[in-house]
Amino acid sequence: MIFLAVTLGFFAEGLREHMGDKTKEKEYLSNMFEELKYDTAQYHISLNKINVLNPVLDSCYLNVKQADQFNYVLLAKWNTPVNEVGVIYKPALPTINQLKSSGNLRLIEEGPIATKVMEYETFIDGTYQDHCVSVQAGSSKVFAIEDELCDYTDFNAKLGENMKHINGQLNPEGSELYDMKIVIKDPAKLNALANSFVNFKANNYGYATGLNNAIKIATELLKSINDKYHFDKTNNQ
Repeated sequence: MIFLAVTLGFFAEGLREHMGDKTKEKEYLSNMFEELKYDTAQYHISLNKINVLNPVLDSCYLNVKQADQFNYVLLAKWNTPVNEVGVIYKPALPTINQLKSSGNLRLIEEGPIATKVMEYETFIDGTYQDHCVSVQAGSSKVFAIEDELCDYTDFNAKLGENMKHINGQLNPEGSELYDMKIVIKDPAKLNALANSFVNFKANNYGYATGLNNAIKIATELLKSINDKYHFDKTNNQ
């Protein structure tokens, strides 16, 4: 009788622990589900920004290659978006990082979900991050050559005006347009500036590939999580 009571006690304790783990797993996956939906929306926004910038970068390239026809001025309607529109989105992965740091990744019982979680985390911290670095390098190259070749008088004036208004500070993409006068007209340097717009476009193309892969992996993970816990149905009730 004592043996039976002890056995039943261990069984009850194990059941409570299992139920507690299931509750924690559901909580973690619920948080991850919402984060993945937000990440996916931001990836699509970045893709849209890249699509907006692509023809603008083509125009900037021609603007510089035919600089004499534009009176050696980088026109505001093309140059401003290149300087102001940021395409990079970096997901923070808070729930995944918490699961890893706490050792609670073991709570995810479904093998396919755990595998997809690690695939997503590995991709974001690896290939995706590399694409972000490339885009940042591409934009920095454009800015560096503009620093060398251009007069920033109009840029400075418009920047000063934007800084007077809180809307300009919070939303730089809605700031006033500004020309940049090219004051150094050396053909080799102009060619370097023109090429920098092409390189920036190429880096954005690579990043777009990374965004599409991130969307694919995130969408598959969202489906796996939702198939188990039906969070979409729960949230829509």
